[in-house]
Amino acid sequence: MKHIPNALSVFRIVLIPFIVWQIHEENTMKAAILLMISGCTDLIDGKLARRFNWITDIGKVLDPAADKLTQTSISIVLAIKFHEYWFLFALMIVKDIVMLLLSSYLMVKKIHLEGAKWFGKVATFVFYLAMILIVLIPDLNTTLLVTLLSLATLCAVIAALLYIPEFLKCQKMLKVKSEKL
Repeated sequence: MKHIPNALSVFRIVLIPFIVWQIHEENTMKAAILLMISGCTDLIDGKLARRFNWITDIGKVLDPAADKLTQTSISIVLAIKFHEYWFLFALMIVKDIVMLLLSSYLMVKKIHLEGAKWFGKVATFVFYLAMILIVLIPDLNTTLLVTLLSLATLCAVIAALLYIPEFLKCQKMLKVKSEKL
């Protein structure tokens, strides 16, 4: 039972090519449904892991990896589709790559983050909501499209900035740890 959250994270990773394909083929309803399923499994795996203490080392890697891979993939396919707004998608992609690299660095150094913070969860929720609406409504007016993209990008950038003190705290722990050796 304790591997259910990990299975849900793997399931989210497996969904990525199907979501991308549905967006590419402009099957808006199918793409939106798959995005909703991905978002719901993200929510459920975290709730289950915390509620039943099913937190595992592999889960600490899989869940954020599934988040970053999903968000980066969706951002890439939508940046191609809405190329005039590539810069907003690029900011989200860069944020995800930087977060993934920093998390990987900490993992290699055997420093574990406590988990996603509220601002990261808000950014993820806003991302999913914005992308579902953008995918679901192909003829979205430009103002609403730019507003949704800007909001998702702003939340992503703010979350990344708010994670900097968390990373610095981990860096400090690493320094203290190395000084004791």
